[in-house]
Amino acid sequence: MMKHNYLLFLSGIILLTGLLGSCNLYNPAEPVPSYVHIQKIDLSTDTALEGSNSSKITDAWVYIDGHLLGAYELPVTFPVLEEGTHEIMIKAGIKVNGISATRAPYPFYDYFKQSVSLTRGAVTTMSPLVHYVSGLEWGNDVKIWKEDFESNSGITLDTSASGTDTNMFHRLITAGTTDPEVFEGKGSGVVYLDHKNTFFEYWSSKPPFVLPRGDAPVFLELNYRCNFDFVVGLYAHSSAGTVKTRVLNVHPSEAWNKIYIYLSPTIAATAGAGDYNIFFGMLNNSGSDGLYLNIDNIKLIHY
Repeated sequence: MMKHNYLLFLSGIILLTGLLGSCNLYNPAEPVPSYVHIQKIDLSTDTALEGSNSSKITDAWVYIDGHLLGAYELPVTFPVLEEGTHEIMIKAGIKVNGISATRAPYPFYDYFKQSVSLTRGAVTTMSPLVHYVSGLEWGNDVKIWKEDFESNSGITLDTSASGTDTNMFHRLITAGTTDPEVFEGKGSGVVYLDHKNTFFEYWSSKPPFVLPRGDAPVFLELNYRCNFDFVVGLYAHSSAGTVKTRVLNVHPSEAWNKIYIYLSPTIAATAGAGDYNIFFGMLNNSGSDGLYLNIDNIKLIHY
């Protein structure tokens, strides 16, 4: 359902974000509600197949007995004007493109479902655990690009068609040690810019990806830290040539952060393209030294 209705769902985000952390869809005049508390929603992955379980789940979209109760920013304690045993379903919500105003349930995480016994006036605590939805073709390099920088044999990123005067280093550390430039595991991608080396641009070095259009969502997940803006975009290839398009300008975060980048609108705007490369770019237009970008756990996901 999420696959086929995601664009329509996003169009209602501005209306639905008014629900966050504040209300439910039942009559608030009814007496003595039950309460549900959700501290956080965790992600569980098959690490070997699906990669890191890193997530940034900010919201819970809550259904009771199949009906939407509300969308809540985590952590939250919310009222339910029911008692007894009910089925509660929870969809993990994210900030699309890292923007608070564009919150949505993430289409590639499944629903958490649990039968819960509710007592009026009492708080029931839930600990949702979600997984990636079934049907994603993990391991199929044509469908899903997964770069976790853990391989000793190199990375699936290289100089783009625009060239670069700065390389991405494959940072590898010894097992059991830590390094601020490595998010988790033993590796990450590291870029440095200064007043002499001012331009970086790498793209996915695998064969270009054929990406779906229409209402099928396409997302790029990644962990990153940086002290200067960087760009994520697409090279769209067609018989008429190649068009380079910026998707998102990502702002600095000197602590490791997670972002979900929605590629579908850009794909839709390049309707004549047959396939795509993903690129990461950084331009030092400040003349500063000591600029850096670290990237880990890239996942290009679609059905």
